[in-house]
Parts: sequence; structure tokens; C-alpha cells
Amino acid sequence: MTVQIGVARADITPPIGIEMIGFAGRDPSFEIHDALHATAMAVSEGQSRSLLFTLDLLQLSAATVARLRQRIAIASGVPASQITLACTHNHYGPAVEDDTSDLVAAYREHLGHVLAGIGGQAIAALQPARLGLGWGQSDIGINRREWHDGRIVLGNNPEGPVDHSVGLVRIETTDRRPLATLLNYACHPVSQRGQMAAISADFPGRATALVAQLTGAPCLYLQGACGDVNPVRMESSYEPARSQGVRLGCEAVRLWETIETEEVEGLASKSQVVELPAYRYGSAAAAAQLVDELRQDISDRTQTGDTDSGPLWWAQHRLEKSLAAVESWRSGSTLPCVEAEVSAIQFGPLALATAPGEIFTEDGQTVKQSSVSQHTFFLGYTNGSIGYVPTRAAYAEGGYEVTHACRVDPEAGEMITDACRQLLSTIAAGQ
Repeated sequence: MTVQIGVARADITPPIGIEMIGFAGRDPSFEIHDALHATAMAVSEGQSRSLLFTLDLLQLSAATVARLRQRIAIASGVPASQITLACTHNHYGPAVEDDTSDLVAAYREHLGHVLAGIGGQAIAALQPARLGLGWGQSDIGINRREWHDGRIVLGNNPEGPVDHSVGLVRIETTDRRPLATLLNYACHPVSQRGQMAAISADFPGRATALVAQLTGAPCLYLQGACGDVNPVRMESSYEPARSQGVRLGCEAVRLWETIETEEVEGLASKSQVVELPAYRYGSAAAAAQLVDELRQDISDRTQTGDTDSGPLWWAQHRLEKSLAAVESWRSGSTLPCVEAEVSAIQFGPLALATAPGEIFTEDGQTVKQSSVSQHTFFLGYTNGSIGYVPTRAAYAEGGYEVTHACRVDPEAGEMITDACRQLLSTIAAGQ
């Protein structure tokens, strides 16, 4: 039975003045540079249906994903377990989880209405479709873990691992009219650096707009494993986002024009929750040392009046986690695990493997290269948010991803890649 596809899209641009997320200590938004969007793609074969959403947002917590799924399920008739919410990891969008802000709470409520609406529209638009898939390359990403004065800093590491591959799916109606495009690439959307407070979809927004303009089909950007990959160009202006988005978009269009499509069959999906061990900083001594350092940092900031909400919040947040680790080492008790929903979806020639964290590029490539499916896209920032998941080797090196925004122990990356491979194998075998 031929796979059917339906697509719907909506503007999810927040109001000016809403708190922004993605960098600490930034002012609320003061203008809108370019719109944010959510796009829903429904896939159906027989009685099986699924919905894939892409959103120009940083991330969504597991609790928010659960609430949104329920609303979408009611509106669309698609089971909540068959609804996938993938964020582009956009750093120039609104906060969604801050319950102390009425504006953020209102935006989150509005987002639920919008997603439920386009989910239902995508289901109503289902029609037999043709699919084709191709691979290209883009050089707009670079490994960001740079060695400087004997330590890892956020910078540029041209010798470090990076996945340059661009995956593209061309989707058409049976009479060859453009229907949708899926674009998979792995790079942090931080082209405009950390102080820009204008709402923007950054380079993925520019890339998808270009693809839609030149192909006539809505484009869904599927963010890959970019935990340790930044754009090659980062400046406090929109120009790097425009330029790098055009470069990526042009490669996508080139692929679109070379891909042949065909009617395909098959739709399967499977997911599981992986219980990851919480981060204990390697040893009791290391955890205790971090507690001392953070307490001193907080004290120094307080005494000098440097109480900027961003750095101070980070220090307090890290102190809370490190104190819990110290107590775990002292008492011998186990910290609560970090739950990560991992999933695999297969339709036609394409397999998707998803995880909720900031996965390092090496692990994303491992999943893609070891997949039993010939064509596999890896998606990070999907169905939840668990922070950075570095490779085991990165923990010994340190750096921001390890010291500041990591919640899991060193084996977590391997546990996620193993779960992805097992799920991909299971659905490929029809189990």
C-alpha cells in the first residue's frame, strides 16, 4: 500500500518582549527579524499514521512534549506515541518553559493550539506520495571544542570531528507536484552570537525559506547531532545566518533537482525510554572541588554586585547539581536517573533515529553509519531535552559541554547510540 503524506505549516512567532532562551543573561526580545514556523508532516499507510513536527525553537521539556502530544492527538486522531516533536535548536526564539512569566505561559498555550491545528490539517491533507532521497555536503559547520592554553574552550577546531553530510528527501504527489522536503544537517544555530535579542530562525530559517521558494514545497529542517559543532561564521548581526542559510539551502536545492522519486511502501516506528545515569563528576573529590569553586564564584559575584541573572543563575544551577553529586558519593546512594526517549521511524527508504539531547557529532555519525537502513537521518533535540551528551572521551578533556550543561555520566552517549541501533534494527525487521 502506497505511503500517503500530508503537510501543514503555521507561524509561531512570539510577541515582542518575550523572554528569549539559548544564551544566559540576554535581554528580552525587542524586535522580530524573521518569522518562526512550525511544520507538520503526516505519514500514513493503511491504518498506521504518524505525525512529525519541526519547530523553530530551542528545545522542549519532556513534560511539555507530553502535554502537546495529548492536544495534538485529540485534534488529529493520531496516537500520542506516534507524534514526534523535533526542534531546530534555534537560539533566537522564545522561552517556552518559564512558568514564572505570564507571557511565556500564554505563548506555550498558544503553541499547543497551533500545533493541534496543523496536525489536524496535515492529516486532512494526506494523499498518495512519491519519495526520493539524496546526500550532499556542506561546510558551514566546524567542531567548536578548541584547545587553548591546555584546556578546551568554545572556539574553532578545524581538525575536530564534524558531520558535513546533508540529507535530503524529495516528496511529490503522484502527478509529480512538489509536496514537501526534509533537510537533515548538524550545526548549532548560533550564527548571531550571544547578545542578539531579535527574534529569528537563524540559518535553518533562511535555508528552509530558500528551499521552499525554489522548489515550491514546504521544507522541514531536521537538526542533527550538533552538540560539538558551531557555524564557521558567528557575528553579532544577521548576515552570517543569511549567508550560511543560503549556502546550505542551495545545496539542498541542488540535491532536490537531481533526485528521482517513486511510490513507496512501509511505515513503522518504535520508541523506548532509556534510563541514563546522572552525572557525578567522576569522583567524590572532583565533585567537592567543584562545589568549592562554585560557592566562591557566587560569593565573589554577590560581593561585587555582579548579579547578572545569566552567569549567576548558571553558577547556582551547577552548584545544586554538584551538591547532589557530593551527597551521592558520601552516602553511597544513587542519583535519580535521567530519562531519555529514543525512537526510530521508517517510511519508504528513509529511517529516522531521534534522541532528546545535545548529542555529539561522533555519536550521531555512529548511528547513521551502523544503521541497518541504507538511508538514516539522526535527529537531536527531539521529544524532550536532557542537556549535553558528550562522548566518553570528551569528559576527560572537559570544556563547556561537560562542565556546565551536562546531566549524565560518560556512558550515556553509548547507551543512546546502542538504543537507536537496536530500534532501527527492530523496525527494519518488521518486529
